[in-house]
Amino acid sequence: MRSVCFSMVKNEEDIIEAFVRHTLSQVDHLYVADNLSTDGTRDILDALVAEGLPLTVSLDPAQAMEQNVKMTSMYRRYAAADNFDFAFFLDADEFLRLDKDLMVAVPRRAGKGMAFYVPRLNYVYTGEPKAGDALSVFDTMITLDTMKLSPKSMIFHDKAGCRRYHIGNGNHHVRDWAQGGQTVSEEQPQPFATMLHFPIRSVEQYLSKSLLGWLAMQLRAEGVNDADQTIGKHWRTQYRLILQENADVTEELVKKNLYGSAPENRRGEERPFRPDFPIRYANLMRHESVMVQLVKMYSRTIDALWQERAEWEQRLEGLKTQATEPEASVP
Repeated sequence: MRSVCFSMVKNEEDIIEAFVRHTLSQVDHLYVADNLSTDGTRDILDALVAEGLPLTVSLDPAQAMEQNVKMTSMYRRYAAADNFDFAFFLDADEFLRLDKDLMVAVPRRAGKGMAFYVPRLNYVYTGEPKAGDALSVFDTMITLDTMKLSPKSMIFHDKAGCRRYHIGNGNHHVRDWAQGGQTVSEEQPQPFATMLHFPIRSVEQYLSKSLLGWLAMQLRAEGVNDADQTIGKHWRTQYRLILQENADVTEELVKKNLYGSAPENRRGEERPFRPDFPIRYANLMRHESVMVQLVKMYSRTIDALWQERAEWEQRLEGLKTQATEPEASVP
């Protein structure tokens, strides 16, 4: 039985190769949409495709953080073109641990899809990885967070039964619009899948994730900066803290911002992740500063706005032309 994974990524050069290689040790095919990365992410993905891995890479050209819409679109598009039985939805910092025998043994509902929650184990940031060692992040992040994370979701795919499935924000749940938008994710009957989560891996990556991520969230909807309730609220908090500190962020400040005044209280059980794959494309990383990444994102957003304006002006001219053309005479 065939399993696939869907992922949307942006500026993940420090972990993208490890993510791809590990994920493909767990599933049969990986579909990745690159959301206008300005670092070496896309170059590394292209190199992995050229290597012959079962990896399909596409471009996600919209800056706005509309992960639920984009992931749902990916899932439905490839479901029409590919035959698969199981679908996982991962971010580039989430490493799947899968027991395929247990998964296949779960009874299926004939003619219907099923969705299950996948628990996440969160790893705590404890310090900077070694420069030039792409796998050293897994040496520094070996301690699990004592705070429980919300789970993600996966699907037991059925072409008819999942036709109106919709992936929720952050891949946290699955809704079925054939049932009025009801959440259909349920607990696993037996623990066949879990995720290892490596969310904050360095000061630079923390800055990039917080600043670029929240700017993308602002492009999603108006007024999110001051809204009482909004998705990604935790990233708004980090965004504000970084601005408050004039972007002068140290290792200790990252720990304090993430884990409070007593970061040691968030450090629980040690459970190291041992990579068993090579890293071949570290030379394709660009190591650009957050300032450069922000400028590139801003420039691309401006280009998109001008293109949108040009398209609207072209449409307007077309409407004016139609309005001034004389009506055809009737013989």
